[in-house]
Amino acid sequence: MKKTTNFLITGMLGMAVLLGACSKDKTPDAPVDPGKPGRSKYVFVYTGKGDGAATYIVSTDDITKGGVSSTNNGVEVDAWSFIVQNNTVFAQAYNEQGLVRPFRLNEQGKIFEAGRAVTTFRTGVSGKVGSDFWVGGGDPRSSGVGELYRFDAINLQLAGRSTTDLKKITGTGFNAVWTGLFEVDNKIYLPYYKFKHTPGGRVYEGEYGSLDSTWVAVFSYPELKYEKTISDDRTGFIGDWSSQQGLKQIENGDTYAWSTASGDGEQRTSTKPSGIVRIKKGAEQFDKSYFFNIEAAVGSKICRGEYIGKGKFLMAVYTDAKATGGKIKMIIADVFNNTVTPVTGVPVHEFGGFKLIVYAEQDGKTINYVMEDSAGEYYVYIINADNGTATKGVHIEGAAGVTAISKLTY
Repeated sequence: MKKTTNFLITGMLGMAVLLGACSKDKTPDAPVDPGKPGRSKYVFVYTGKGDGAATYIVSTDDITKGGVSSTNNGVEVDAWSFIVQNNTVFAQAYNEQGLVRPFRLNEQGKIFEAGRAVTTFRTGVSGKVGSDFWVGGGDPRSSGVGELYRFDAINLQLAGRSTTDLKKITGTGFNAVWTGLFEVDNKIYLPYYKFKHTPGGRVYEGEYGSLDSTWVAVFSYPELKYEKTISDDRTGFIGDWSSQQGLKQIENGDTYAWSTASGDGEQRTSTKPSGIVRIKKGAEQFDKSYFFNIEAAVGSKICRGEYIGKGKFLMAVYTDAKATGGKIKMIIADVFNNTVTPVTGVPVHEFGGFKLIVYAEQDGKTINYVMEDSAGEYYVYIINADNGTATKGVHIEGAAGVTAISKLTY
């Protein structure tokens, strides 16, 4: 998975860079009221081609055709990842200071820095809570100390912190390394895997605990205190370090979680099938009556997934039955009916990132997916979840890696 690692370092760092830095396009114009609906633009974060290429955040009004690039458009940034909350893009730098910078669109539809930078710490996982806050978590792989912070997206400041001894969560000598951060019924759900760091080794070097179980640590909100762990033994662990996917509470209050059962590499492959499990609304335990075996339905493991709406998920699955990396194809998984619909119009392609680069529209059926084709060019594919068809859209010109797509109003 060398390509994945490089993608994270160059692409996501680029995104953060893009979102976090000042630029010549920065403007002092006051932001539009984030709560007031208006015009909108799609925004992309991408790193250009060539040695020493910069990372940019660029925008366009239309993703159905044409091209978008940094030429006379967008800003150059320096950061690692971003989260959109309260119509604001928060750029998180992946360093010890962990600076977070807010960006919005001004009245002319241009990105500008909307407030002061806030120092946090090296953020590895993050997730939105309600409409006004988001929560970030540190990298616990070597330290075993779980740090969380709560960020006020209106006043642009930290609103609380907590620390947790992650060995106490597992009850063993292994750390609980979280693999995502999600809001469920005003609690914070943190899926994790078990990991024992090798002293003196790199942060990701060490021994893994059982790969044949699913664990989710439940934290209180807004206190960010550990309450309990819920677990299941029908598939593997959920998500992966920094992947920010794997669990979603949907419109009816139920929560669905999916496991690749492969962990991005042969050394972390589970003996259990790749599939989807459920937590009923308010239950805080896995529903033993529900298991959607995706691996049996499509003949290969899940690579990544994202929610679209109305019980349907866009999922990338491997083309080879034994693969844990490489070529993927797209499907629509319907968790209400336990059916799979192949997506036509998106070619088989290599998967090269930590998560799917998608933006789901508010209609509950359309999801925009960014992919790299065989020629190394990036395009948006507009996918209709009702019939499983996709249409090729805008070309992201000059991109060596695209790390984000979203939409802001102005």
